[in-house]
Order: sequence, then C-alpha cells, then structure tokens
Amino acid sequence: MIGAVAIGPAGRHPAPLLAEAEAGVRAAAAAGAMLVVLPELFADPYVAGDAPSLWPASAATEGRALGIWAAGLARELDVAILYGATLAEAEGKPFNAAFLARPGGAVEVVARKIHLPPPAPGEDFGEADHFEEGPAEIGTFPLGPLRIAALVCYDRRFPECWRAAAAAGADVVAVLIAGAAPDDPPGYCLSELATNTRSNAVYSLAAARYGRETATVLPLVHTGVTAAIDPNGGVLDIVPASSPGLVLARIDPARLAAARVANPTAARLRLVRRAPTIADQRKPQEE
Repeated sequence: MIGAVAIGPAGRHPAPLLAEAEAGVRAAAAAGAMLVVLPELFADPYVAGDAPSLWPASAATEGRALGIWAAGLARELDVAILYGATLAEAEGKPFNAAFLARPGGAVEVVARKIHLPPPAPGEDFGEADHFEEGPAEIGTFPLGPLRIAALVCYDRRFPECWRAAAAAGADVVAVLIAGAAPDDPPGYCLSELATNTRSNAVYSLAAARYGRETATVLPLVHTGVTAAIDPNGGVLDIVPASSPGLVLARIDPARLAAARVANPTAARLRLVRRAPTIADQRKPQEE
C-alpha cells in the first residue's frame, strides 16, 4: 500500500502545514501504507513569481529542520516519507528537491527538479530565479519489493522523464506537485498523469498542493490533483484539486506484469529498453 497527502496553502510559518502533513502520514500509515508522498516544497509558500530578494535563502536551516521532522515521524510510524523541500549547496542557488525519509530514520535526496518553469504570464520571475536546475537524470530507489522514481512537479510535463523512469525499472512514479498552472484546461493535470502512466505501464502516485495562497506578493491558486493511477491509466483514488485529503493504492505485481505485456504502447517500445523489475514477467528480448 502507498499513499499521497494533499497539503493546503502555505503561510509565512510552516507549523500548520507540518501538522496537516503529519495527520495525513499518520492516517496513511494506519491504513497500512509503506510509502507516503507529500507535495513539492510542501512546507513553504510557492514563491517562484516573487523576487528572490523577498525570500532570503534559508534552505540549509529549513532542510535540517524538515529532515529531523521527517526522520522522527518515519521512525515512529515505520513508514517511508517522500517530500519536497529546498536543498542547499555550498555555492549558488538551492535545488528544488525530493527527499526520502526511510523507516529507520535515514534521510536522502532522491531527485532534483530538472526543468524549471518560466515566469507565468504577467510575472517577472520564475523558478530559475530561485533554484538551480537539477542534473538531467532520473533514477529509482528500492522500497521493499518495489522500485520508485520521483518527479518534481514540472518534470511530469516531459514524456522523456516518464520514459527514463520506466527504463530505470520504476514500478511506481511518484509526482510531487505544487504551483499554479492557470493556462491548463479543466482536468488536464489528471489526464496528463493518466496518459504518461499508461504509456509506460507503471503505477503513479501524485501529491499536490491545494487552495489559494496569499503569503506571496502575487496570490495564486494551486491546480494540481492528488491521485493514484494504475498501469492501464485507470484512476484508483483521487482528491479534487481544491480539497484536502489522502489517496491510497495497493500495488499489484500481477497487474503490473499484465500491463507490460498487453499495453499497446509500453509493450511495443523500441527506443528505450526497460530495465527488468521483479514484477516484469515478459519473455527476454532476443539480442
């Protein structure tokens, strides 16, 4: 079982968001989840449209504090927590990153956001003014019998990211979402997730921010969706974009294997060979 938690609009202080996240993680763990996903930059306002000078870099301090919080909760509940936060380096701007707190309490960086969206219409700043681009690579990490890949928000827009995750052997693609996408037509986020999930015969689990944020100079409305999708593109569980909540999904290795055999796209892929996974029961390809 895996789960994802929708997190509400941020203010100047992270305490309410940490409380909401903890409640969601506890609920997912009580339901039997081995992994709980939280959104991109879940404890901070989404400041991409503001001048960087208005939000002095505090990634080092914030990263340590969130790491201590996540490690303690993961250890207490015996559950892995995948969450979004800033990652400071010795020089330059921080990264927009995904961190994994394992049940034993160890915390590691599992993804750095590769694609940074440009300024929104009418705005002077975008994510590239606040963050460095991550390296153009996507890997997976093991969790029990599964391999998980993490995509940070805008990276989900690029089919190559999903293809790379599948080629790296991902059984589940976790997507950490924040930010507004005012130009998207209604339902686009869910359609985008379902299409890429089906095309690559993986499970996907998206955790999104919700509501209207007013802590920044330019208020914004989050439009992502928190959802779990099966390898054939079917929605297993969903929280609407404007609502709090928790989604849960049970990973079925047999469904994964069947999708990889029957899926009309993934089964015929010729450009990138998928790495073998424990659930992949296809016959080996002839050399």
